[in-house]
Amino acid sequence: MRRTSMGAALLVSGAFLAGLISHLLYQRWTAPVPAGQGYPVTFSPLPPPAQKQVEIPLIEAREVEKIRGLAGSQARIRGRVYRVGHSAKSNTYFLNFGPSRSSLTAVIFASATESFEKRKIRPQGYEGREVELTGEIKDHPKYGVEMILEDPSQIKILD
Repeated sequence: MRRTSMGAALLVSGAFLAGLISHLLYQRWTAPVPAGQGYPVTFSPLPPPAQKQVEIPLIEAREVEKIRGLAGSQARIRGRVYRVGHSAKSNTYFLNFGPSRSSLTAVIFASATESFEKRKIRPQGYEGREVELTGEIKDHPKYGVEMILEDPSQIKILD
């Protein structure tokens, strides 16, 4: 067995005592605050950031490519309803703004037809009228550019 020197033993015991003293002092200085003696902490959330009012663009119904560029966003469309189609099978109305499939179509599904009927609004009455639509533009791969009307407040007769 190897014997340790007296100097090494003193060095180890000195380091141990220094660690013990610093530990005891740390515990004394950072003692937890007894219940009822601390400062009350309250949470007050920040107010939500102010919403910027974004102007919804107004586009003429005949500008189909410009409307297509806004697919997925809100827009206001102004134009004359060329024809109102109706599918008796699904009770869906189609407000076409031109003679071809490439023109804008506003769609009123059966679920929204009830709200039009409650307000005594007939979708066929829009034919030949100048209207303004407000809603989300969709570019459907099969049916083209369309706007789904879910509430009568989304369509306003201008003439």
